[in-house]
Amino acid sequence: MNRTDIYNAIDAERVRQAELWNKDHDWGYGDCSSAALPTPVKVAVLTEEVGEVARAALEHDTDGLRIELVQVAAVAVAWLEAM
Repeated sequence: MNRTDIYNAIDAERVRQAELWNKDHDWGYGDCSSAALPTPVKVAVLTEEVGEVARAALEHDTDGLRIELVQVAAVAVAWLEAM
């Protein structure tokens, strides 16, 4: 993947996350870009995604690893948006 494709994939994942979580849920409201989502929840979301990166890497799942790395980056971007 080139950098433009990577950034486009991260942006598309941000849109997907926002659409999926733009509501009240058991852990707060919104995705990691939401000020209403507590910091410990954001840590848990990011940690869960990093765990999925580790699983994909250990399983030598190149496609899954690419997807999970984009999700980690998108969660980090979302969190930065909240700052």
